[in-house]
Amino acid sequence: MLARFLYKSYRLFYVLRHWRKRHFTPAGGMIIASIIFSGIFGFNILKTNLYQVMAFGVSIMVVALGYSLFGFKLKVSIHRILPEYTSIGNKGIYEIQINNLSKKTQKGLILYEEIHDPRPSFNLLLSKEEPFEYKRNIWDRKTLYFRWLWLIQKNQKARFDPIELPDLPAGETICVTAKFVPRSRGYIHFSGCTFARPDAMGIFNRLHRVKKYQKMLVLPKQYLLETPQLVSTRQYQPGGIRLVSSIGDSDEFMSLRNYRPGDPLRNVHWRTFAKTQELVIKEFEDEYFVRHAIILDTVLSTGNEITFESAVSIAASYITPLKTHEAIFDLMFVGNSAHSFSWGRGLGNSKKMLEMLACVEPCDEKIVFELNNSIQCELKKFSSSICIFLGWEQGHKKVYQLFKQAMVPVFVIVLAENKIKMEGKIFRDKTAITDIKVVQIDQIQETLGYL
Repeated sequence: MLARFLYKSYRLFYVLRHWRKRHFTPAGGMIIASIIFSGIFGFNILKTNLYQVMAFGVSIMVVALGYSLFGFKLKVSIHRILPEYTSIGNKGIYEIQINNLSKKTQKGLILYEEIHDPRPSFNLLLSKEEPFEYKRNIWDRKTLYFRWLWLIQKNQKARFDPIELPDLPAGETICVTAKFVPRSRGYIHFSGCTFARPDAMGIFNRLHRVKKYQKMLVLPKQYLLETPQLVSTRQYQPGGIRLVSSIGDSDEFMSLRNYRPGDPLRNVHWRTFAKTQELVIKEFEDEYFVRHAIILDTVLSTGNEITFESAVSIAASYITPLKTHEAIFDLMFVGNSAHSFSWGRGLGNSKKMLEMLACVEPCDEKIVFELNNSIQCELKKFSSSICIFLGWEQGHKKVYQLFKQAMVPVFVIVLAENKIKMEGKIFRDKTAITDIKVVQIDQIQETLGYL
């Protein structure tokens, strides 16, 4: 009951705060503050004259609000020239084209970017914990206020500053530069722009909203990491990867067979078709490929999303520099189920994988990390693997042992809030294992980067 009351209160406060930021200029905010303080300290009119300040401020606000009741008509169209993507840690920049459709020059305008409502749902507020929330006092944990602020910032994706526009000549188009700071990965969904025009006294803004839906992708933060030496041994792929351009050891013709729905047209034997007018497909010998896997743990047992974000950043940092023309790569998200996506020559590029990493979320269910049977069958197809774990439990040990038993080279990264404590948990016999690396979440670059 209390949580729902707090949730509705936070939603209302967010609307009021957003309304105040859009409608009042900095000067208007100072006048409101002076009215409040003069009302508090000048309550006794027999001992102080502060009530005069309050009366003067209220008079100004009434005049400003009355002036704002007059209509504000603006005929403009906008178009954002957005980059294909940006990434956390880099300041973003893009251009906005504004076309004045009226016959009058527009002056003194301020532009605000608008995004989709970032307020979280009630269930999300209850289930999603703020990083290091356990360190806050019991009052902060019960009121959920700081969790609310964190979720708002996470959903906003970026911070946009208002833009003071130059004069908009009648019937012409101008181009202005917008700067922003990405805060979290994922898509930024723009809903439109708000044009503000201050009143004659510069206290209250009159607003005009223009809808324009666009979106922009924010990629995970990337580090400059030293890529592990991946073994390039070719492994047999049952059935082959026939859609891939010639990468394997052989592409030898075996036989002809009748066409089946779904067969690639590039394998049609056109000479036979010219003679018989029937589609016939060429079959080739199965091939051997160099195939590497990047396995990302998505089970967040600690509740600290900074650990998961660090894991996503490490995966993105390894994907970018990989030479995809030489091998096939598999990106696997493993939690309560396993999802695998391949890229490389003939199977797309790494940009699609980065897009998936930008949108992946941790498992909400408190489950045990495990590889299901379908992935166990795939292990021997890999030449090597990079595993990024969010902890070291029985399921993680099992995965590591599976790769060792299959004699597949593996490099394991275990993320931890406390490196020394995690190393003591993994290396119980005090003997470090060379293919397991414990990384503290605030020392990624120092631990995995170039020396």
